[in-house]
Amino acid sequence: MRSLVALALIGSALSVAPAALASTAGTFAATTSEILAQPYQPDYVPTGLDSAFDTLVPNTAPAEDYTTGSIPDSPDLPAWPADFRLVTISSGDGAQLIARVAVHPGTHPGVVVAHGFNTHGIESVIRWAAMPYARGYDVIASDQRDFFYESQAGYGAAFPQTFGWKESEDVLAAGKYLAAQPGVGAVGLVGYSEGAQNAVLALALDQQTRSHVFSAALTFSGPADQDTQVYSTAVPAGCATPLCTFPASDALTALVVPQQTSVCGALTAAATAYGTTGFSILAHESAVHAQTAIRVPLLNFYTADDSLVSPVMPQLMAAYESGNPLQQTIELQRGEHAYFFDRWWQQRAILLYFKAMLPRAASDVTIGTDATVLRTAGGADASAQTVALGPSSRAWADAQLAPYVCDTTQGVPGVVG
Repeated sequence: MRSLVALALIGSALSVAPAALASTAGTFAATTSEILAQPYQPDYVPTGLDSAFDTLVPNTAPAEDYTTGSIPDSPDLPAWPADFRLVTISSGDGAQLIARVAVHPGTHPGVVVAHGFNTHGIESVIRWAAMPYARGYDVIASDQRDFFYESQAGYGAAFPQTFGWKESEDVLAAGKYLAAQPGVGAVGLVGYSEGAQNAVLALALDQQTRSHVFSAALTFSGPADQDTQVYSTAVPAGCATPLCTFPASDALTALVVPQQTSVCGALTAAATAYGTTGFSILAHESAVHAQTAIRVPLLNFYTADDSLVSPVMPQLMAAYESGNPLQQTIELQRGEHAYFFDRWWQQRAILLYFKAMLPRAASDVTIGTDATVLRTAGGADASAQTVALGPSSRAWADAQLAPYVCDTTQGVPGVVG
């Protein structure tokens, strides 16, 4: 299977004119440098209002995006801007997904916002959807399958969560839906946490289609290999079944996945629903390998103090992207998880990236690059606050991958994937 993938990649690479590749690679490198030249304030203090909204919405600490700021009926959850209409879209296998879509008059580039492993799905990225729309992009924020709203609507029973395999199809479906709207030009993809992993997987799936949807992607704090991520929470560390427990991952699963209380229970239920095995599901969730099939610009950000994602994840991504001029993984010293400490910097990173990397965005005068929140003074350039990931090989990366969390005797799903 890997040999067929390699042949496909060679054919894809040969189909790209060297001059065009060099031009895109140069823009990618210059844009990444510009993002890293922006001041990053890890001691960010949210003040003022977030101008991305129709109403007076206070700027808040990013941690609120996945806590009270994403819970319906909470006073901390801002209302969606009026232009975002509520729709239901279908994934490739028929799973129904709740989404919010906003499209400007005229022709403009679009952005798909992929949420992370959060009970209320798209509510956790409301600020990250409102912001690019306020700066001129057409935007869709779509749930992935079997989150709160899908469960409430009765959509989840036949299409349960899989921790990324089927959800990556949902991200691609959101991209196709947005691209099909009148006036939507080139489409970019930004993902957070599990949504970052699923963004990478969706990009790889997109390469298998005749008419590609995504032109560039940006991710924050994505698991590079889901099985290895779960195994990093094992108690005791380095365990073998039947002695493995995953209290932290199981608790998060119980919070987010309807009717499930453990990772392995959720995998078993999903495997039954989709006619496969838990091992096979996780074998489809190795973003570190999937990125080798991606032919569009991909920039990944992590932080060294992330309490949810294993520190080996950025190392894995960096090892497998080595030598690819259209991919880079960067780790900041501080920022925690997905929604980094400095909201101003993260907004600027997204806006600068898509303005440069989406075709015709640079010439679209309606597309802006100013953040919708105030900056906190101070903070060195982000380039001075990075962590060196160091040189490593793909063989080294594969050696870090964990055995199947539900039965360690079965081998390593990531290597199969």
